[in-house]
Amino acid sequence: RQLDATLSQQRHEAAHRLLVEVVLQRECLQLLRKTSIGPPEEWPQSLRMALGIVLNSRFPMFIWWGSDLICFYNDAYRPSLGNDGKHPFILGMPGEEAWPEIWPIIKPFIDDVIYTGEGTWSEDQLIPIYRNGKIEDVYWTFGYSPIIDEADEVAGILVTCTETTDKVLTLKKIAESEQRFKALADNIPHLAWMANADGWIYWYNQQWYNYTGTTPAQMEGWGWQSVHDPLQLPRVLTNWQKSIDSGMPFEMIFPLLGANGEFRQFLTRVLPIKDNEGNIIQWFGTNTDITDEKKAADALKESEERFRTMAESTDVLIAVGDETGNAVYFNKAYFNLLGRPMEDLLSFGWVDLVHPEERESFLQLYLQAFEKKESLSGELRILNKKGEYSWLFIKGHPRFYADGTFAGYISSCVDITELKLASHKKQQLNTLIEASNEFIGLAEVDGSAMYVNPAGLAKLGWDGWEGRKIMDCMFPEDRELAEKVLQQLIENGVSKTEIRFWNERTGIPFWLQWNGITIKDEITNKIIALATVSPDITERKKNHEALEESEKRFRTVANGAPVLIWMTGADKLTYFFNTAWLKFTGRTTEQEDGNGWLEGMHPDDVERCTKMFVSHFDERREFYMEYRLKRHDGEYRWLSENGVPRTTSEGIFEGYIGACMDIQDQKMFADELEKQVKDRTNELEQKNIELENMNKELESFAYISSHDLQEPLRKIQTFSMKIMQQEFENLSENAKDKFQRMNNAAKRMQDLIEDLLTYSRTSTADRKLEPTHLGNIIAEVKGDLKEELQRKQATIEATEMCTIAIIPFQFRQLLYNLISNSLKFSKANVSPYIQIKSRIAESGSLKNEKLAKGITYCHIIVSDNGIGFEPQYSEKIFNLFQRLHGRSEYGGTGIGLSIVKKIVDNHNGIITATSALNEGATFDIYIPLNGVES
Repeated sequence: RQLDATLSQQRHEAAHRLLVEVVLQRECLQLLRKTSIGPPEEWPQSLRMALGIVLNSRFPMFIWWGSDLICFYNDAYRPSLGNDGKHPFILGMPGEEAWPEIWPIIKPFIDDVIYTGEGTWSEDQLIPIYRNGKIEDVYWTFGYSPIIDEADEVAGILVTCTETTDKVLTLKKIAESEQRFKALADNIPHLAWMANADGWIYWYNQQWYNYTGTTPAQMEGWGWQSVHDPLQLPRVLTNWQKSIDSGMPFEMIFPLLGANGEFRQFLTRVLPIKDNEGNIIQWFGTNTDITDEKKAADALKESEERFRTMAESTDVLIAVGDETGNAVYFNKAYFNLLGRPMEDLLSFGWVDLVHPEERESFLQLYLQAFEKKESLSGELRILNKKGEYSWLFIKGHPRFYADGTFAGYISSCVDITELKLASHKKQQLNTLIEASNEFIGLAEVDGSAMYVNPAGLAKLGWDGWEGRKIMDCMFPEDRELAEKVLQQLIENGVSKTEIRFWNERTGIPFWLQWNGITIKDEITNKIIALATVSPDITERKKNHEALEESEKRFRTVANGAPVLIWMTGADKLTYFFNTAWLKFTGRTTEQEDGNGWLEGMHPDDVERCTKMFVSHFDERREFYMEYRLKRHDGEYRWLSENGVPRTTSEGIFEGYIGACMDIQDQKMFADELEKQVKDRTNELEQKNIELENMNKELESFAYISSHDLQEPLRKIQTFSMKIMQQEFENLSENAKDKFQRMNNAAKRMQDLIEDLLTYSRTSTADRKLEPTHLGNIIAEVKGDLKEELQRKQATIEATEMCTIAIIPFQFRQLLYNLISNSLKFSKANVSPYIQIKSRIAESGSLKNEKLAKGITYCHIIVSDNGIGFEPQYSEKIFNLFQRLHGRSEYGGTGIGLSIVKKIVDNHNGIITATSALNEGATFDIYIPLNGVES
């Protein structure tokens, strides 16, 4: 029922509208009958035709007709009149009555058409009209065309028009929006610009011109290139063209030149603007000055690099933790101590290395400090790379970013293992001082006792040291000496003397060796105490007295000995010469003392003997030497001298004692023998020179012989070739064969001579070694053999080439011969494949027992896929004139591999060959890396 009611209502409204239309049309016809143009049946044919065109067109059209400019329009025009507007009442109405609000605007257009008879056109013209109950601003694009009647006069005007209000308003809004955008863009702190789809820039904001100091004319199109760094511009152009071609956004950092002549760094971003179909219609770009940010970033990076450089170069252990408490960095010192890679220490991996006794407590200390963001310090033991625990003193400080945000912790650790050991040793030292049998004391500057160890108290017979002066127990006659020693100690910081004391309880005297030092304040450098470690030398004193008696007896014995005897102190100075020495030299003890005896030594022997004496003296070793000493009659005599170090019963070194014997007669006999040996050596050297001259003559002979032998060969070959070329047709087949065999024999002999000459030169060439890359040599050989390689379609693969010290031209000959050999002895119908490798290795890693031990070699391997040879010929093939195949099968002189062997020998190297029939051949060459074996 509801649906029926709805449909009934719609039919009722449609019928009502139709009725209204009919009524309106009847009223319009009545109105038209009353106009100056009369009823429709009286209208001229030109009007009827024009109305027929207008009414059947779907394009908005309007007609002005007659002197009153009666109004006609079609249905397509009606929407422009709006609702509750002029429709339909202006139909048949004179124009001025129908359009009073716009008549002053359009009447000039109408008059112009009527008087000139020519049409006119106007686009987006503002012509306000009354519609929708009010005057509205309406924009039109219209054309006025004259309608010619039967009298060939302008009887009316045809108006074709389109309302463009929406378009104009939209364009205005766009223009306003663009103006707002440009106003905004001119005031943003960035440089901005817009470009067409092809990259042609047509607009820049004011900030661009302010910064660059340029004008719009200078910047139009591609003018922006003038403010770019020429070195970076090609890269910018390439990336910009890629974005234009791909339609992808552009982003890049590059410098732009400012009006002040300086470049600043800009971050440039360019986004494409697309239409509804996804086509790029514009590009919008911004340039953001990031110079300060980049400098700050660079400064931060430089700061971080400085930190890392400092952290990596210091011996202090440095670690960094992030805001979560995880360790994120450990410096090189940590690695050197712990021997673990960083990844094992990151996060809380380092905790596993802490000693179990400190692990939990230190971790708790760390987490509490982290929670409170406070500094921390502590000691712990950590497992080092030796498997031992090292003591570390750790200080950690919280880190904060510039905005105050917590960034984590940085800690520095110092290995205090030595300090811990030192503290332990200090405790041990205190224990040792207390337990020492030596007198150890500490006194003030005036001599008042500050500390005396138990052994010292016992020696002095004191119950305690408070209020006592050490001088109280000195022998009265030694106190003056003690005062001088004390003053010397204060002035020089050290003193040493021997002083007598007595024991207060027993009254027994004793000797102390007083070794004093000063103790100073580290800040003021003032003396705050005097210390001494004074061993009891009473027994030594007694022994010294006994020694003096013993030495007196020694001097008596030494002066009665027939050999020359001398004695030095620990200071290297001689202080005793026996009677035999003084009689031999004819000098006094005062003249010989110290180093005076050297005046009598032969000048040619002084430096040698002095060096020997000093070196053995410093090492406390016995020595033997021979030298010439001037006798009392002025004659130099050869002496043999034996020196032995002297020590006390306690093992204290006191100097040397030596004995000398006259060996002049024995020396003369030895000199005669040496002269004979020298003469024989000279004779051998002369023979060697003669041998070298003979080698040079042989070398010259080989060269001359080879030259003289080649000359007749060349003539034989020349005349034979002329006969073969000029008289070939006149020769019999037998003669042709003989000429060919003669040419082949001459060619073989020429090859033999050239190879012999090469062999001779290779054997005698000077060994001028030069560091040379083997790849360069192989490239030259490949060039020499280019035609042969192409003819046989051969492949040479050379990899891992080394640089070694060699004779370049000889090594070029070596590789030329080996590669030629591989080409010569290749398999029929198989393309030769030659492989060359090299590597540097110690002799121990190379499988050749002939190599010298401990020498680094360059191992060169040359192998091919040719016919090979039987293993029993692996050494024979290097012999001169050695051939394994008939001349008819394979050419050659049998010298090529001999030359190779000679070149290897000339480089102190070794060459071996391995092969099997039809399995190719391999040559292993071992050359000392620096050209020598040992």
